[in-house]
Formats: sequence, structure tokens, C-alpha cells
Amino acid sequence: MAGEIFFEFALPDDPFLDQFSCGYETADNYFRSRKWFKADKGRSSPPTYVFRVGEDGPVVGYCAFDFGKQPHPDNASEAKARYLVIYMIGVDQAFRGTQNPLAPGQTYAASIMAVLEDIARAKQSCVGLSLWVRSTNEVAMAFYRKVGFAEDPGGPSQRDEGDPILTMRKLLT
Repeated sequence: MAGEIFFEFALPDDPFLDQFSCGYETADNYFRSRKWFKADKGRSSPPTYVFRVGEDGPVVGYCAFDFGKQPHPDNASEAKARYLVIYMIGVDQAFRGTQNPLAPGQTYAASIMAVLEDIARAKQSCVGLSLWVRSTNEVAMAFYRKVGFAEDPGGPSQRDEGDPILTMRKLLT
């Protein structure tokens, strides 16, 4: 397991959700609201996970991800391939920028991304990881570049009333 980060399905009765703060209001509201949990189905959709320092340790963050077919190798492509799609991710402010002592030289955020990459590599025919990020979120984009993601060559696109969204991908080799 990457840097001894433990992860499991997030549950709506997780008491830490109410105090979770990654510093990005959209992500905080997404996880706190529990909109990702479909009570009628008794599960999260997309699958949402809690990441901890060890099995019983403090919460480092949350991530909603699933596998899906996406344009490959970029948004302009007609071909599609299987990606691990990160829908929402947040690292609690208490762990942002903090080195993971079980993964020297790696922050907790990078350890979570390493776990996601391990999951993608274990899935047959998965070609990479994909996510959307607001084109104005320079801090997040710099972090994603640091862990191996690259911007889609088509550039940002307007998908809602917010700032333009940029697709970033990390291809598995």
C-alpha cells in the first residue's frame, strides 16, 4: 500500500465529515453534504472513499472516483479508453503539504494519488487517471503536474457558470 495510507468506503455516518475542510468550498460541501451517498441504494455513487493514516488513524482526505470510458488520448479524440476518473478529491488542511513519514519525500496528498495510481494499474485495460480542475486553481494544477498529470491539449472548456474546467490526465506506461 502506498505510504501506508489506508482507505475504505466512506459512510454517511462518519463524524469527521462534518468538520472536514480541505480549504476548497466546492469539495468541502460535496463531502460534508453527503450528496454522494444514495440512501435509496445504500451506497455511494460515485464510489467515495475515506483515506486515513493507518486503519484506525486520523482522516487525511476523501476521494470520489470510478472507472469509466473517456476520450483517449485527449478530449478531441473519437476513440475511448478506460480511465480511473477522479470526480472529487480533498485533503484535510491539517495534512496539506505535510510529509508522510511512511513515504519519505512524499506528502500525504501525493500518497493518496499513489494509491489511486496503484488502483488504476491493477484494473485490467485501464490506461490512466483523469480529472477535471478549474483552470484558475493554480495550486491544484501545480500539484497534479508534480505527480505526473498533464493538461489536455484542447485547453479549458466552459461546462457551467464557474471558471473554465481543464481536463488533466496521467497515462500509465
